[in-house]
Amino acid sequence: MKLDTFNTILLIILVASSLVLTAYVWTFQPNSLRSDQLVTEEPQTLNGTEKQLADILRPQHIYVHNNNNHFVFADKDEEQSFEEELSEWTLTNTKKTSLDELPATSIELVYPVAVSYSQLNALFQVEGAEDVISNLGDGVFNRVYMAPSEDTQTATIIFINERQEDPLEGAVTATVTKNVYNFIQEDNLISAVPLTDKYAWNQIYLPTSIQVNDSNVRSETISRNAFLDIYMEEPSERGPDQFIDTNRLKSVQFRNNGQVASYNYLNSSTGRTGTISRADQLQAAIHAINSHKGWTNDFNLYAVSGEGSTNFQFRMVRNGYPVFQMNGLSLLSIRMESKMPDPVSYERTLLHLSETGKSDGAVTLEAQDVLNWLDENQLNKRDIQDVTIGYTLDENDASSIYRYHMRPSWFVKISGEWDEVESGNMGGES
Repeated sequence: MKLDTFNTILLIILVASSLVLTAYVWTFQPNSLRSDQLVTEEPQTLNGTEKQLADILRPQHIYVHNNNNHFVFADKDEEQSFEEELSEWTLTNTKKTSLDELPATSIELVYPVAVSYSQLNALFQVEGAEDVISNLGDGVFNRVYMAPSEDTQTATIIFINERQEDPLEGAVTATVTKNVYNFIQEDNLISAVPLTDKYAWNQIYLPTSIQVNDSNVRSETISRNAFLDIYMEEPSERGPDQFIDTNRLKSVQFRNNGQVASYNYLNSSTGRTGTISRADQLQAAIHAINSHKGWTNDFNLYAVSGEGSTNFQFRMVRNGYPVFQMNGLSLLSIRMESKMPDPVSYERTLLHLSETGKSDGAVTLEAQDVLNWLDENQLNKRDIQDVTIGYTLDENDASSIYRYHMRPSWFVKISGEWDEVESGNMGGES
């Protein structure tokens, strides 16, 4: 190529580039001068998910009764599939009634908290829901029995409030077109024994022997700034791991090396007039957590306390089992006050558990372990509020990748606290 031709082409490219840059400079307008456009910021999130009521309000126990024999699901995945299917069941002919006795053959669902009948349509599909909920009023239930009919094609659903003086007198029944016999096949079940010999509404059943795999899991701690940005625009540091907003109405604290965060609204009004139901407060709590995608792990509602100002405690769940950890790394607690859309206090784990590594093997848990532990600690069975199988979340010093080890164990609830059945240790997690 001749030198003159090359110089001509280069000159054309330079002139074209100059024209493009000049046009950009003349048409550029900074964001601060765009008065005709509304600039909005994305809401701050914890990069979790959003949940609905049916996702977090699950039975704590599922028992199967066949005459005088009692069972639990052998496969936790199958039990979870059954739970998830319930929201698709359509209840018909739902009404108040009184019963003489409970069916000898049934599937029993035990909920960890009292459930309002106003929430029934969120857990099942209810035919004529508006009229049904209106007729049922402000009642609650905590146990559900599913009894197959003689033709096995339908089932009777019985809702019971065990805390009533006569639970059978205030029962609610419904019908569902479902063959529940499919879930009562003994090949898919493990035999269970009652905790006490005496009949009681709150009877607890323990699988005689069950194997649960342990697991090692990866984890990450959610940035404390991500939590701070949800509630404060310009936080001021008051001390180590303590922050307050410019109006001194909100505070945020961190503990356990930044793995647990707590928020408090400092001007909660005790003179606020009017009240809303606990069911509405629960919906407000779920909405508050959804607003920043705060479900960073799987959680289930495990405890409710307080009147007017209500605290809802959600516990981390892994593989269908609850997770226990002494420093609160498995808990999310939020307190709602009547007529307030935002929480007045909110304490939560910032620990996110991700993928599971290789299991060390299965752990065999037997009902006799619990009975022996109760005898060793001289505990009266009548004082036991609940017994469950769950995971203890331990630090795993053997790996720099899988930082936590999830160890299966029995847990017993006494006076509102959970104690692990291990070496006779007492003093647990609330």
